[in-house]
Amino acid sequence: MTGTGKSHGPARVLLVGGTGFIGMRVAAALAAQGVTPRLFDLAPAIARTALPPGHEAVAGDVTCADSLAEAGRGCDGIVHLAGLMTVDCARDPAQAVRVNVLGSVLVFDLAARLGVPVAYLSSAGVFGPDSADVPQPMTLYGVTKLAVEGVARVWAADHGVPSLGLRPYIVYGPGISSGIAAGPSIALAASVRREPAVIGFSGRVGFVHVDDVARMLAAAMTRPMSGATVLTMAGDTRDMADFTAELARQSGWTGITVKGPPLRIPADLASDPVPDWLGPQPVTGIAAGIRATLAELRGQEA
Repeated sequence: MTGTGKSHGPARVLLVGGTGFIGMRVAAALAAQGVTPRLFDLAPAIARTALPPGHEAVAGDVTCADSLAEAGRGCDGIVHLAGLMTVDCARDPAQAVRVNVLGSVLVFDLAARLGVPVAYLSSAGVFGPDSADVPQPMTLYGVTKLAVEGVARVWAADHGVPSLGLRPYIVYGPGISSGIAAGPSIALAASVRREPAVIGFSGRVGFVHVDDVARMLAAAMTRPMSGATVLTMAGDTRDMADFTAELARQSGWTGITVKGPPLRIPADLASDPVPDWLGPQPVTGIAAGIRATLAELRGQEA
């Protein structure tokens, strides 16, 4: 196990916000490597989640230090995925700061006490529309995610907590995503069901398959890590029309429409080089990503 984590039987990783779209894929990736995933989430989310064999679950709130500490007992690493998305952040700014920033401070504080590493999700939303190099977020969600990156740097410098933060663009794949970025995932599921769906933004974006994100977060928990690394993940950069055309070609369904302005994130965002310590991290192109997602969704329907 990485960082300064201790060894005491089978490796165990705490997934904060672990019942979500990305969390369940990270849990599966960890379990495939013999690591026990312990999902920590709000009680209603835990209650409606069917846990695969070998998974653990603890109900609690990321803004409660006591429930986090209880969930983290015996864990060798933390994957931090909890947070409010763009629309929810705009709707309740104070709650956005509590969950996204205070919650992250408590996660990193727990990691310092346990002596374990953290892998967490930032977002391409830390960039504004005018620069693909200098973070200047134009949403409160992006502001909170940039703050979490700062928290990670401070806890690495002051408390020796190693971390990996990922800034994925549009994450898509099988599962229940949320927020405006969920449009491509919703469209994929709708195509299998032969139902109309609307993707609520247009333009050129980076499509990042969910399993590319999950694989990298899981790798961070099973390889030596130091410092506070942050990586932009642009995935396969295409126009939304390219995605919908490929989806129609593979699914035979043309009921997907695109409506809305481009996102306030640079269209030409580039991925950062992946450091050697993370191992091979191939990028899934949209054709392969759509193919794999449709196959899995059709299997679920069957």
